[in-house]
Amino acid sequence: MSFSEKDDMEIKAPGKDKIFAFVLAAGESSRMGEPKQFLTYGGASFLTRAIEGFIRAGVDDIVVVCGFRFEAMKEHILGSRYSIAVEEFLKRLTIVENPDYSKGQLSSIKAGLEAFRRKKAIDFYKGFMIQLIDRPLVRYDTFKKLKERFAADDGGAILLPSYKMKRGHPACFSSGFIGRILGLGGGESLKTILAENEKEIKYLEVEDAGIITNVDTPLEYEKIKGVANVD
Repeated sequence: MSFSEKDDMEIKAPGKDKIFAFVLAAGESSRMGEPKQFLTYGGASFLTRAIEGFIRAGVDDIVVVCGFRFEAMKEHILGSRYSIAVEEFLKRLTIVENPDYSKGQLSSIKAGLEAFRRKKAIDFYKGFMIQLIDRPLVRYDTFKKLKERFAADDGGAILLPSYKMKRGHPACFSSGFIGRILGLGGGESLKTILAENEKEIKYLEVEDAGIITNVDTPLEYEKIKGVANVD
């Protein structure tokens, strides 16, 4: 199923200019042996770095999907410091619990979409961004560049950052894909959407190796401890 002209017209509708963002933080970090959401880099936890990246990008809303140790994650989010006032942060924030987090990232994206569209008029959003919790080295200015490019591009259905010809995260999708994502079944993922819509993908080349740097194991975490703060 490819991105249709009808969906493209809907995305360009007057007033449809807001961007929301997902932080996927539901997993139990089995390979790390401890919740990587709480691990730190550059003076902040992996979880707060992802949230702060979207704050600095200027997205309108941030949806954080948690699962494993949900209450601890929620407390950590609300107890952390960010670059905007608490009142403004809480206006933008939606914390979602995904009890089915063991089923993988797609279950978290679906849970986030369902919860967010119950809270906000999702038709007024041009699209959304997705960041994974295991990419803590992504520079804050990369979040901002992606958001600005995505918001300005009337014809962009999917925007991905690229570093030395390798694509990474955060990823940007137009709202026209929401129905298709919610309809994905077992064995499918966002890679299914990308494979179906290769011609709709645009790339933003960035000088940021963090977009392709996964931190999922103790060894990978040890390696980044020696990397200077990217921000």
